[in-house]
Amino acid sequence: MRHNVGMKRLDYIRVVLMEPSHPGNIGACARAMANMGLSRLTLVRPAEFPSAAADARAAGADHILKNATVTAGLDEALADCELVIGASARARTLAWPELPPPAAMRETLARKSPAALLFGRESSGLSNSELERCHYLVSIPTDPEFPSLNLAAAVLVLAYELRKAAGEEDGDDAEIKHNEEPRAAAKDMRAFYTHLEKLLELVEFGQDPGAEKLQRKLVRLFNRAQPYAREVRMLRGIFRAVEEKISGRKK
Repeated sequence: MRHNVGMKRLDYIRVVLMEPSHPGNIGACARAMANMGLSRLTLVRPAEFPSAAADARAAGADHILKNATVTAGLDEALADCELVIGASARARTLAWPELPPPAAMRETLARKSPAALLFGRESSGLSNSELERCHYLVSIPTDPEFPSLNLAAAVLVLAYELRKAAGEEDGDDAEIKHNEEPRAAAKDMRAFYTHLEKLLELVEFGQDPGAEKLQRKLVRLFNRAQPYAREVRMLRGIFRAVEEKISGRKK
């Protein structure tokens, strides 16, 4: 079945590649994106870009490479995203919310707000700290005897699921409308986590050797809650009130 999915439906979704090591893989990913109607590509510290090898592997998806965004870090790549889906094949010591590909892509479309599909390095995937930036992880089910997927194949599978989910919704060509009450963007959540960490230090909570794991669990909690922007502002206001109260007592 062929779905005639309007581009406007997918405009708020970007593919983010973390430190791609081979320019040919970048071009192949661009081709996969173009196949499925995605156009926004972000590269975090690529080893080589622009590149003739990327152009050749893109096989006509030059517009995606031409308009690709290159960033010096993940913070910049995800700054305005209200949802981040991380592709991961590795088992983790700390459980993280996970969805199968179809459900993850339906969730991405349902938000109708800036979202990122985050893919890791060809050799080692995403680090634990990078996975903590994700609201959900998604693993592509493969044969356990040969589970390894190349980067472009992984992008193609998720992009296909995204396009299929978009085609199943009504009004394919309708304009995207932002939610009346936006979720907190990634940059705001980063500031929130930094503020929370400083507050915990101030009240001397969780300062034992397991403090790092505590912070990770708190990140997981708030990522799962996916608070609205106004709720994050409210919580930070509470943090500031606590800080001022403690400072006054010390004086």
